[in-house]
This record gives sequence, structure tokens and C-alpha cells, in this order.
Amino acid sequence: MTAIRIFIVALTLTFLLGALLTKGIGMLEATVITCPLLYMILDIKEELQSLKLLEARVSFISLRRLR
Repeated sequence: MTAIRIFIVALTLTFLLGALLTKGIGMLEATVITCPLLYMILDIKEELQSLKLLEARVSFISLRRLR
């Protein structure tokens, strides 16, 4: 999953740099740049929720074993 995130960031930055160097940022370029950033934000948010759930499970198991 990390490799996919790095790939998306690299492509987005390359596209942004290319758009800035050629003609600037228009409406289409802004949309193309915004979509991967939104995907990354939603993907990381989902992963954080699953990590919180995992943390709750681990703490429950560890508390159960202490008793």
C-alpha cells in the first residue's frame, strides 16, 4: 500500500510541475491534481480507523490476560 501512495504522489507532483512549467494551472489541471490528493486523504483516514480498531482489540486482549 505504501508503494501505491508513493507512486500516486510522484505522479501528482510530476503532473503539477509539468503543468506549471508549460502553461499554468487551469480548471482541468486543478481537477486532475485534486482527485489523487482526495484519494490519499480518504485512504489514510480509512487506515487510521482500522488502526484504532486494532489498538482497541489489542488493549482488550492485554487487559483480559492481566486478570
